[in-house]
This record gives sequence, C-alpha cells and structure tokens, in this order.
Amino acid sequence: MKKVKCAIILLSFVIVTGCSNRNSEQQEDSSIQVEEQYADNENDGISFDEYSGFWSYEGKSHERIFAEGGIELTCTITEDNQFSGTLFSQQELTQRFASIEGISGKIEQAELYFDYTDDEWGNSGTLYIQFLSDSLYVEILNYKNAEGGSDYGINGSFTLIREKEDEDMEDDHIAVYPSYNSSWTEEEILNAINERIQYYKASAYHSEVIDYWENVREVTDISNVIEPLFETDKKYYTKEEFEDEPMLIIHLAKNEIYARHGYIFTNEDLYNYFMGCIWYSPVCSGADFSEDVFNEYEKANLEILAGLDTYK
Repeated sequence: MKKVKCAIILLSFVIVTGCSNRNSEQQEDSSIQVEEQYADNENDGISFDEYSGFWSYEGKSHERIFAEGGIELTCTITEDNQFSGTLFSQQELTQRFASIEGISGKIEQAELYFDYTDDEWGNSGTLYIQFLSDSLYVEILNYKNAEGGSDYGINGSFTLIREKEDEDMEDDHIAVYPSYNSSWTEEEILNAINERIQYYKASAYHSEVIDYWENVREVTDISNVIEPLFETDKKYYTKEEFEDEPMLIIHLAKNEIYARHGYIFTNEDLYNYFMGCIWYSPVCSGADFSEDVFNEYEKANLEILAGLDTYK
C-alpha cells in the first residue's frame, strides 16, 4: 500500500503544479494508473497477458504499414508476464525494413528491457517498453550504429496503440491529385510522391517495375514516378525497339498512352500503378473516353504495342 500512497501523492503534486508539456503529462498520468494498478495487485500477481496482440503507431494495420510505412510491435504475453515478440519497421519511400526479433523477458513494474545486437542493419541497443493504460511506450536506449553501416534501422521513441482494421473504400471512389509539372519545387514533388506512394506499392507490378528501373535502366532516383516509361507521345518507335523489353513493360507502355489522357482504369493493378505516378490524373471514364485525343505518334506507337502486348 506504500506504493499506492506514493503514487497518489505524486499524482496530486502533478495536478497542483501543472505541466507545460501535454504529451508528457498524459504519459505520466497513464504511467501512474499502471503503477497504481500494479501496486494494488502486487500480492495477487497482476498479469499483463491482455496486452498480447498487435500494436502500431497511429493504430495502422499490418497491410497499411507495408503500403505506407510505419512501425509495429507483435507480442505474446503469458499469465506469468513472460514476453515474446518482434518489433518491425518499414520506410515508406524505399520499402526498406528493419526488425528486432526474438524479444523476450519478464515484465516487471509495467516495464520490459531487452538488449539486442542486430536490427537487420547491424545496429544494437536496448529496447525499452512501458505498458501504459491504453498504449505502449517504446524507446531505443543506448543505440549504437553499426560500424560502416547505413542510416537505416530502428531508433527513437514511439507511442503505439492497438492496431485498427482498415475501413473499406467505396468502389466508385476516385482520388483527385494535381498532376506534376516542371515548375514544381523539390518539396512539392516529394509531398506529391508521399501522397500517392500507397497506390504505387499496392500494385502487383510494383516490385518488377522497381527492378526494371534500377537494373535495366540503371536509374535509382525518383524518375519512375515522375515520368512515363516511354515518350510515345513525342516520337515514333519501331517494333524492334520494344522486342527486348519485358512483357510487363510493354503492357504498361501501351496503357500509359491512355493514362496520359486521364483514362480511368478499371483494372485495380493498372489503376494503382498509374495513381502512383505523379504525372497521371484520372479524369475520364472508359465509357466517355475517345481515342480521337491521341496524336499521330501515339496512334502509331499504340498499334505496335498492341501487337506486342501479350501480358496477362
């Protein structure tokens, strides 16, 4: 009961003196609630097994983390407070991920410390988890960057909440974004990419297209989402120029002739792929679209590509 008394005195002090940092105040209040609960049940052997499950920043679902980036803690806790789990992080633009696996230990005083030696990038540190009333506070302590390693990895502090289920999107929902033009600043370009990246990653073509840009064209910048694959609206191509291209690239080259004119694709993967390209703006349904909008270059190139496109 001494712990309860101390916690109540501490809470009263906070209420009287106030706190300039709202987030710190909320975290302190939550910590006190857990400490009081722990103290009240110390002799009864409080169990934290109800914290088992999936926790993430902003409550993002597992699927959204893969699509948009984020951090997720998956854990299982037994009745005697033995913790086991994994902390996973994925970057939005690069899709590079890091993880601390095999996290284990016993929760004591609503806290867990776990020393790790690798987060998939060779970095090491101490993982600290605090169990609050309705969230988990996670922080990397004693972080040490791998010698000669990269900047990727898990570092900093996070407040995680229970993961939420994604809300279903309406079938007829079409997002509207401004299409890229050369007058945009670097900040405007990056903001546009960040707004659309979830579409690009949601397309089944994503990995193959990235591989094509990086390993065939040897381009590792953001050209893949700023400009079309080919200049089919500005020059005549020959059949031979496409014969060595992968079937998917031919398929996309054909369809980007339509995409330039705002054609709204009903195929989900095509729709997501082009929505991820900041030059694309969906403005015309298939029922209202007319190929009369194509110029002479596009008509000639479309005929060649249509004859070569066997992608399924």
